[in-house]
Amino acid sequence: MSALEFQDVTVRFGGHPAVDGVSLTVPAGTTVGLVGESGSGKSTLAAAAVGLHRVAGGRVLLDGADVTRVRGRRPVQLVFQDPYSSLDPRMPVGASIAEALPGRRPRGARDGRVCRLLELVHLDPDVRRALPRALSGGQRQRVALARALAAEPAVVIADEITSALDVSVQGSVLNLIRELQRDLGLTILFISHNLAVVRYVSDEIAVMAGGRLVEHGPAAQVLTAPAHAHTRALLDAVPKLRSS
Repeated sequence: MSALEFQDVTVRFGGHPAVDGVSLTVPAGTTVGLVGESGSGKSTLAAAAVGLHRVAGGRVLLDGADVTRVRGRRPVQLVFQDPYSSLDPRMPVGASIAEALPGRRPRGARDGRVCRLLELVHLDPDVRRALPRALSGGQRQRVALARALAAEPAVVIADEITSALDVSVQGSVLNLIRELQRDLGLTILFISHNLAVVRYVSDEIAVMAGGRLVEHGPAAQVLTAPAHAHTRALLDAVPKLRSS
């Protein structure tokens, strides 16, 4: 298990900070939910952790080592909101997963590992022969998770991975995230604009607004006694059941 740590991280676009001095730790073997409205900087922070955006200030550390300076296989894997854009539409999903496997393996060992990864995300191994367009959105998101796990990462960042899915499919994917975290001991940063989704999977919750971290604490504490007005506004926006 490994801990991911953002130390005073700043990311600038055109001289303006999209992420402004954010410090946040994702403890080893836990899920931290990062929530905020569109434009709050949460996805930019995630992209900085995997080298997609240059860090203008601060550091992103994995067990004390700066992950932005890692060469070769990255120990932090990012799963995107739209899995179709991250999968080659001309490549069978099995080949996409196999491409992410570390090292050289005999074909039989590689195929066996791909099948096990598909089973891990509750997909029939026969899916490996299909192209992404033949799958549903929920199936493609499971393939994207399998591909991330194929790289044997220390940390997985899930960026809005349920926001484009139907509500019924969202539930099954969230249950899968909880299962993977528990069974594999994963360290997960789970990003969403939806506080109802974040609270279902998270041990801790962090809230961003305007590129800054405005609140962070145990999930129960943030949900029952929010300290910041922005967190309270996000809670007020969560739909509530009404009695007839």
